[in-house]
Parts: sequence; structure tokens; C-alpha cells
Amino acid sequence: MTRNRTMVPADPELPALPRGRGRGRELWLPAALLLVAMFNLTLPVAGLKEWVIDHLGGSVADAALFLSVEMAAYVLFAPLWGVLSDRSGRRKPWIVVGFLGSGLLYLLYPAVQTVGALLALRFVQGAFAVMGWSTLMALVADHADDARRGRAMGVVGGALILGIGLGAPIGGAISHSAGAAAPLRFAGWLFLALGVGALALPESLASRARARVRDILATLRGRPRLLVPCLFYFSDRLTIGLFLIAFPLYLGSLGADNPALRGRLLGIFLLPFALLQPVAGRLIERYGAVRPLILGSLFYGAALCAVGFTPRPALAGLMLLLGSIAAVMFPPTLAMVTELADPRARGSAMGAFNLAGSLGFALGPLVGAWAHAAGGFRFTFVLSGGIAIALALASAPRIWSWKREAP
Repeated sequence: MTRNRTMVPADPELPALPRGRGRGRELWLPAALLLVAMFNLTLPVAGLKEWVIDHLGGSVADAALFLSVEMAAYVLFAPLWGVLSDRSGRRKPWIVVGFLGSGLLYLLYPAVQTVGALLALRFVQGAFAVMGWSTLMALVADHADDARRGRAMGVVGGALILGIGLGAPIGGAISHSAGAAAPLRFAGWLFLALGVGALALPESLASRARARVRDILATLRGRPRLLVPCLFYFSDRLTIGLFLIAFPLYLGSLGADNPALRGRLLGIFLLPFALLQPVAGRLIERYGAVRPLILGSLFYGAALCAVGFTPRPALAGLMLLLGSIAAVMFPPTLAMVTELADPRARGSAMGAFNLAGSLGFALGPLVGAWAHAAGGFRFTFVLSGGIAIALALASAPRIWSWKREAP
């Protein structure tokens, strides 16, 4: 018989959310919207050389900034939109405006003629995009009842990762067949479709009452345990960002000059990472969030440390293992944020959570570049895995002590 265990100790001030009558508009529609939103974010990546360098006359650094500028917008605006959605007492208008605004700005990209204008537009577009998908994550959390929270967070996590994984290869094919600007236009129309689709979303169950900003901030300050899932998400995204920049270069150093081979190995990592997240959600419902998070982090860190010592023929098996373990780590952090946050400030908590992840993802390539310069590829992967292991070991005693403490 399946045992439902609390993911973290229940807060007596945290009311149970009413169960929804159907899962379609509350979970599957938001998951589909999140998948397409993440798909759009990586859709232009494969054609950046042709667009930024060849067409606009930019540099490799400019192409990298196209991604970093959007991450900067996420870091700055995700908490702001969370606070404002909590303050307004509504989620859906922010989701609709965020997606529609991002779509309109994407359609302006082909008219840009300078790198400076491109990066400025990218920053504004990133602010609108994170308004849409971060607030949408808060809406899913609002509707996730206790009994099905793990599954809901697993579906959301799988949608996010699958969208990210599909965007780059499909965007590359579109760019190759229709030109470098085609993925930008395609993403623009998809974002507009997301805005229209978001009109069918249910409104939040937990944010009907308007809250004052100072009350929201006081609520967040009064729940320091929220820092734990944010730290794990920061570490997770940092190691992923480091890995995605270091691993293809590492393969090149081993003589894997075929981009298709490098892509296949990354796919072997990303596919189980995306598809197994709903399974991780089931584990949360059975065992709680703490055990999968801590054990997953330890095994994930050990597998990362092993990358630089694994012979090339065995790397495919290690990538399969690494992606499978990584799938266990994201749903628990998302579930912890959902359960620990006061419903009145859940948008703000989700904004802080996404800030931590975006900051980690932005810093990952920089940490990877420094680590490689300091000690080579083996040191880079050992450092990455060591970060995950150290955080798990440092956090485990404190998290498990929550069971013995009063909330």
C-alpha cells in the first residue's frame, strides 16, 4: 500500500488547499504551457552564430551575452513578479501578459540591426518571459493538494527539462532550413499562442485575498526553511550549467570531434533527466522529499566526480546514470517550496526559488571556466560533484532535525 508522508513538517499556519475537481486545467495545461515556454527559451540557441556573429557582426562573447542577459533578467524580475502577483491576489493576468509581451518582443528581434539593441531587447523580453513561467509555476503550486503534490511537481519538472532539451535541436533544424531569424519568429508566435492558451487557466485557489507587500516580506522572513530548497536549486542549476559547458569541451579533448556524437551523449543525459521526473514525484509521495533529495544529491555528486575518470566508451552508460539520478533532485526542491510557503506569499517564494536557479545557471559556466583553467577537466567535474555532496552533507542533519522540532 502506498504511504503518504509529509515532505517536510507541516506548518500549522499553512491551510490545506482544496482539491481540484479535474487535473486538466490545474496541472496538464500548465505543464504543457511550461514545456513550450522552456522550448522557446532554447529554440534560438543553435542559430546564435549565424544571427549574432555572421548577421550582426558580433563576437562569441556577444552570443554568450544573449543567454546571460536573459538570466540576469530572471534574477532581477522573478522575485518582483512573485511579490506583485501575491500583492494583487491573482496569478492569471501576470501569466497572460508575460507570455504575450515576450511573444511580441520576440517578433521584434529580426528587425534589430545592432548587438547593443539586441541585448537590450533580450533583457526586456526575459523580464516578460519570467513573468509568465515563474508565475505559472506558482499557480500550479497553489492547486497542488497534499496527496498529489509529488506527482504534480514531477510533471512540472519533467515539462521544464523536456522543453529545454527539445528547443536547441529543433531550433537548429529550423535555422538550417529557414534561416537564422526563423527560430526567433517561431518562438514569438509560440509565445503569443501561450498567452492565448493561458486564458483557459483556472485562477489561483490560494491568492484570492490581496496582501500588503510588507506582510508578504514578513511572511518570507518568518520562514527561513525556504532557504534550503533555494540553496539546493542553486547548486543543481550551477552544476548543470557547468556540466553543459564543460562536457562537450571535454569530449572534444578526448577526440570526439563529431558534434552529432556530443549531442547524442548530452541527449542520453537530458532524456532520462526529463522523463523520470514524474517517477521522482511518486517517490516523494511515498517517502517524502528529504530522502530523495539528500540521497539523490550524494549519488549525483559522486557520478559527476567520476566523469573525468571514465573511459570514453563507458561515458554513455555514465550519462544515462547521471541523468536518471538528476531527475530525482528537482521535484523534491519544488515540493518543499510549495509546502513550506504560505499560500499568501507562494508567488514570492516561487520567485525567490527561480532567482536562485537562474543565478546558479548563470554562474555555472563561469565556475566551469575558472575550474578548468585552475586544474583541468577532472578538477572541474570533481568540483562540480563536490558542491552537490557538500551541500547534501551539510544540510542533512538540519533537515532531518525538523521532524523533532516544533514548526
